[in-house]
Amino acid sequence: MQIIGLRLLTLSVLILAELMFIQRGAIAAESSVNQSQHHAKQAHFRHIMFRETPFSKYKGIHPIENELAAQVAHYLFTYDKLGRVTSIEHKIGDQIIGNNGNWDSFIWFAPKVTISYSASGEVHRYFDEDNRQISAHGKVYEARYQYDEDGKRKALHFFDDQGKATESEWAITRYQWAEDEKGRVIEKRFNLAGELQGVRPWFRFYETRMTFDKDGVLEFMYNYGHEGKPANNDSGAGIDRIVYDRDGNFVRWQVYDKDHQPVEGNRPGVHIGEHLYDNFGNKVGIRGFDRYGKQVDFAWGNYESVNTYDSFGNLVTAQSLDGQGQQLNRVETVFSDDGTLRLLVKFVDTKGNPLVNQHWNGAAGFKFEYAKGSRRASNRIALDTNLEPKDAS
Repeated sequence: MQIIGLRLLTLSVLILAELMFIQRGAIAAESSVNQSQHHAKQAHFRHIMFRETPFSKYKGIHPIENELAAQVAHYLFTYDKLGRVTSIEHKIGDQIIGNNGNWDSFIWFAPKVTISYSASGEVHRYFDEDNRQISAHGKVYEARYQYDEDGKRKALHFFDDQGKATESEWAITRYQWAEDEKGRVIEKRFNLAGELQGVRPWFRFYETRMTFDKDGVLEFMYNYGHEGKPANNDSGAGIDRIVYDRDGNFVRWQVYDKDHQPVEGNRPGVHIGEHLYDNFGNKVGIRGFDRYGKQVDFAWGNYESVNTYDSFGNLVTAQSLDGQGQQLNRVETVFSDDGTLRLLVKFVDTKGNPLVNQHWNGAAGFKFEYAKGSRRASNRIALDTNLEPKDAS
């Protein structure tokens, strides 16, 4: 009995020691996670990753330190204790900024977004340059995600400031997601009448099936049309491939028909579209190629686009060129000395002289005015070729 008792005592001591070891390990691991989360509570990125679908989560790319964030346009990400994004602000220094021309994604609708979480989903809200909640992307005041039983996004609904269902600028009120037999994400979009909608009005993939890489980054989009079967749209496109580089830049898209044959399709009318970037992740050019690898014009007429930026990362010149490298058009933007306010935009010739732009209702430029104490433009004044108010008598 004494021997048995001694063995039980020894076993108890070993179990207790093991439990203490596990507990210490858990405490150490928790401490490590908390320290990591503490350091990741806020982070600055020059850009956000391009998203073709709201199923994908926001992700910052081109990280920078606090000191540089005081001097350049960036996105401030704030995280909760679980490492989830709770807000994203487009800023220079401490100032929230508006549209600075540095387009990163179709799915970025306001200078600031906040995200709140519950067990069943998340709510996104939108704010202007003065940090006031606004309706964005049409009349969208809140975007409410729903989770499935595994905590994955299964639906997204848009609501106006009265809490009523509303449509976005793309005539979408609801997204829904599921998984097919191949593990692809099925995306469907509907308007208020319950009618199936395209990705965007000019991107006519309807029921869409998507594949993602191991990091959750979109790779392929397959059009399944209105009938739930592989289909080509009116441009002959049935598959869109999205390619990112190692820095997270959206560098290329490729278009194929439903049978995986290369085509020149979708709105740009090319087989391959290529984005060019500088070392800071600013998009400095775009060009297109046909299925044989020859550079060609985009459907809207230009052969190539070239962008330049100021020291803050604001887009100051957007130029379109023809196949001989001659300028087709150029838009210049003037910002305040601190880079935070857009003051003037103008359409100019090769010498910088203002020109009438028919797409601007005959204006040659626009001047932006701001109320005292506000950073959101309160008025936009159309200008003539002398950069004077266009309708002034």
